[in-house]
Amino acid sequence: MKSKSEIGNRNLIKRSPTPITYGISLLYLGAMTKITASHVIDCTRSIRIGNYSIIAGLSSQLWTHGYFHEANGPGRFRVDGEIIIGNNVYVGSKCVFNLGVKVADSITIGSNSSVSKSLLHKGMYVSQPLRYLESDANTAREKLIKVEVENLIEQVYEKKIDL
Repeated sequence: MKSKSEIGNRNLIKRSPTPITYGISLLYLGAMTKITASHVIDCTRSIRIGNYSIIAGLSSQLWTHGYFHEANGPGRFRVDGEIIIGNNVYVGSKCVFNLGVKVADSITIGSNSSVSKSLLHKGMYVSQPLRYLESDANTAREKLIKVEVENLIEQVYEKKIDL
Protein backbone atom coordinates (compact mmCIF):
# COMPACT_ATOMS: atom_id res chain seq x y z
CA MET A 1 0.00 0.00 0.00
CA LYS A 2 1.46 3.31 -1.06
CA SER A 3 1.03 6.65 0.71
CA LYS A 4 -2.53 7.53 1.76
CA SER A 5 -4.09 4.42 0.17
CA GLU A 6 -6.97 2.89 2.14
CA ILE A 7 -9.06 -0.27 2.43
CA GLY A 8 -12.48 0.36 3.97
CA ASN A 9 -14.61 -1.91 6.13
CA ARG A 10 -16.45 -5.18 5.42
CA ASN A 11 -14.23 -6.10 2.45
CA LEU A 12 -13.46 -9.78 1.85
CA ILE A 13 -9.91 -10.27 0.57
CA LYS A 14 -9.14 -13.95 0.11
CA ARG A 15 -6.69 -16.49 -1.29
CA SER A 16 -6.72 -20.25 -0.86
CA PRO A 17 -3.59 -21.97 0.47
CA THR A 18 -1.34 -24.34 -1.47
CA PRO A 19 -1.89 -26.85 -3.01
CA ILE A 20 -4.97 -25.03 -4.31
CA THR A 21 -2.96 -21.95 -5.33
CA TYR A 22 0.69 -21.55 -6.30
CA GLY A 23 3.43 -18.92 -6.29
CA ILE A 24 3.23 -15.39 -4.93
CA SER A 25 0.18 -13.17 -5.23
CA LEU A 26 0.05 -9.46 -4.35
CA LEU A 27 -2.66 -6.91 -3.72
CA TYR A 28 -0.99 -3.61 -4.64
CA LEU A 29 -2.63 -0.21 -4.06
CA GLY A 30 -0.97 2.91 -5.46
CA ALA A 31 -0.86 6.34 -3.81
CA MET A 32 -4.22 7.64 -2.58
CA THR A 33 -6.03 4.61 -4.00
CA LYS A 34 -9.13 3.47 -2.15
CA ILE A 35 -11.16 0.28 -1.87
CA THR A 36 -14.35 1.43 -0.13
CA ALA A 37 -16.71 -1.13 1.53
CA SER A 38 -18.20 -4.60 1.07
CA HIS A 39 -16.19 -5.67 -1.97
CA VAL A 40 -14.89 -9.19 -2.74
CA ILE A 41 -11.22 -9.34 -3.78
CA ASP A 42 -9.93 -12.73 -4.95
CA CYS A 43 -6.13 -12.89 -4.82
CA THR A 44 -5.57 -16.30 -6.42
CA ARG A 45 -3.31 -14.20 -8.69
CA SER A 46 -2.09 -10.63 -8.21
CA ILE A 47 -4.24 -7.51 -8.41
CA ARG A 48 -2.50 -4.20 -9.01
CA ILE A 49 -4.34 -0.89 -8.74
CA GLY A 50 -2.49 2.28 -9.72
CA ASN A 51 -2.39 5.74 -8.17
CA TYR A 52 -5.48 7.88 -7.44
CA SER A 53 -7.97 5.12 -8.31
CA ILE A 54 -11.05 4.03 -6.38
CA ILE A 55 -13.12 0.88 -6.18
CA ALA A 56 -16.14 2.91 -5.08
CA GLY A 57 -19.56 2.26 -3.64
CA LEU A 58 -20.43 -1.28 -2.54
CA SER A 59 -20.26 -4.89 -3.69
CA SER A 60 -17.82 -4.96 -6.60
CA GLN A 61 -15.98 -8.24 -7.20
CA LEU A 62 -12.49 -8.80 -8.60
CA TRP A 63 -11.91 -12.45 -9.60
CA THR A 64 -8.47 -13.75 -10.60
CA HIS A 65 -9.66 -17.31 -11.20
CA GLY A 66 -12.56 -19.14 -12.78
CA TYR A 67 -13.44 -22.58 -14.15
CA PHE A 68 -14.06 -24.10 -17.56
CA HIS A 69 -16.23 -27.22 -17.64
CA GLU A 70 -16.03 -29.99 -20.25
CA ALA A 71 -19.13 -30.47 -22.43
CA ASN A 72 -19.91 -33.79 -20.72
CA GLY A 73 -18.97 -35.48 -17.46
CA PRO A 74 -17.14 -34.15 -14.42
CA GLY A 75 -14.11 -32.70 -16.23
CA ARG A 76 -13.11 -29.14 -15.53
CA PHE A 77 -9.99 -27.00 -15.19
CA ARG A 78 -9.24 -23.74 -13.47
CA VAL A 79 -8.07 -20.62 -15.30
CA ASP A 80 -6.06 -17.97 -13.40
CA GLY A 81 -5.05 -14.46 -14.45
CA GLU A 82 -3.95 -11.15 -12.92
CA ILE A 83 -6.00 -7.97 -12.88
CA ILE A 84 -4.27 -4.63 -13.51
CA ILE A 85 -6.13 -1.36 -12.97
CA GLY A 86 -4.34 1.84 -13.97
CA ASN A 87 -4.08 5.33 -12.52
CA ASN A 88 -7.07 7.66 -12.08
CA VAL A 89 -9.66 4.89 -12.54
CA TYR A 90 -13.13 5.09 -10.99
CA VAL A 91 -15.10 1.85 -10.54
CA GLY A 92 -18.78 2.24 -9.64
CA SER A 93 -20.79 -0.06 -7.36
CA LYS A 94 -21.42 -3.74 -8.14
CA CYS A 95 -18.89 -4.13 -10.96
CA VAL A 96 -17.47 -7.58 -11.66
CA PHE A 97 -13.93 -8.00 -12.98
CA ASN A 98 -12.95 -11.27 -14.63
CA LEU A 99 -9.45 -12.68 -14.62
CA GLY A 100 -6.73 -11.53 -17.00
CA VAL A 101 -7.89 -7.99 -17.70
CA LYS A 102 -6.15 -4.63 -17.75
CA VAL A 103 -7.84 -1.27 -17.28
CA ALA A 104 -5.83 1.63 -18.71
CA ASP A 105 -5.40 5.04 -17.06
CA SER A 106 -8.18 7.67 -16.86
CA ILE A 107 -11.18 5.36 -17.14
CA THR A 108 -14.59 5.50 -15.46
CA ILE A 109 -16.53 2.24 -15.20
CA GLY A 110 -20.26 2.64 -14.56
CA SER A 111 -22.09 0.71 -11.85
CA ASN A 112 -23.20 -2.87 -12.52
CA SER A 113 -20.68 -3.34 -15.33
CA SER A 114 -19.00 -6.62 -16.18
CA VAL A 115 -15.34 -6.19 -17.14
CA SER A 116 -14.53 -9.32 -19.12
CA LYS A 117 -11.92 -7.88 -21.47
CA SER A 118 -9.23 -5.25 -21.21
CA LEU A 119 -10.24 -1.57 -21.41
CA LEU A 120 -7.39 0.14 -23.23
CA HIS A 121 -8.70 3.60 -24.16
CA LYS A 122 -9.43 6.36 -21.64
CA GLY A 123 -13.06 7.34 -21.22
CA MET A 124 -16.27 5.93 -19.76
CA TYR A 125 -17.45 2.32 -20.01
CA VAL A 126 -20.90 1.02 -19.03
CA SER A 127 -22.59 -2.38 -19.03
CA GLN A 128 -22.98 -4.36 -22.18
CA PRO A 129 -26.02 -6.39 -23.18
CA LEU A 130 -25.84 -10.11 -22.45
CA ARG A 131 -24.74 -11.98 -25.59
CA TYR A 132 -23.90 -15.52 -26.70
CA LEU A 133 -20.26 -16.49 -27.28
CA GLU A 134 -19.55 -19.89 -28.82
CA SER A 135 -16.96 -21.75 -26.77
CA ASP A 136 -15.82 -25.19 -25.66
CA ALA A 137 -13.18 -26.53 -23.27
CA ASN A 138 -10.76 -27.78 -25.95
CA THR A 139 -10.74 -24.48 -27.84
CA ALA A 140 -10.32 -22.56 -24.57
CA ARG A 141 -7.45 -24.78 -23.42
CA GLU A 142 -5.50 -24.08 -26.67
CA LYS A 143 -5.38 -20.35 -25.82
CA LEU A 144 -4.08 -20.84 -22.27
CA ILE A 145 -0.77 -21.77 -20.64
CA LYS A 146 -0.77 -24.92 -18.52
CA VAL A 147 0.59 -24.33 -15.00
CA GLU A 148 3.14 -27.02 -14.18
CA VAL A 149 3.53 -26.82 -10.39
CA GLU A 150 4.04 -29.94 -8.32
CA ASN A 151 1.21 -31.05 -6.00
CA LEU A 152 -1.59 -28.82 -7.32
CA ILE A 153 -4.87 -30.58 -6.58
CA GLU A 154 -6.47 -29.81 -9.96
CA GLN A 155 -5.59 -28.86 -13.53
CA VAL A 156 -4.76 -25.15 -13.71
CA TYR A 157 -4.19 -22.96 -16.74
CA GLU A 158 -3.21 -19.30 -16.86
CA LYS A 159 -4.65 -16.56 -19.01
CA LYS A 160 -2.24 -13.76 -19.79
CA ILE A 161 -3.69 -10.25 -19.80
CA ASP A 162 -5.30 -9.59 -23.17
CA LEU A 163 -4.05 -6.41 -24.77
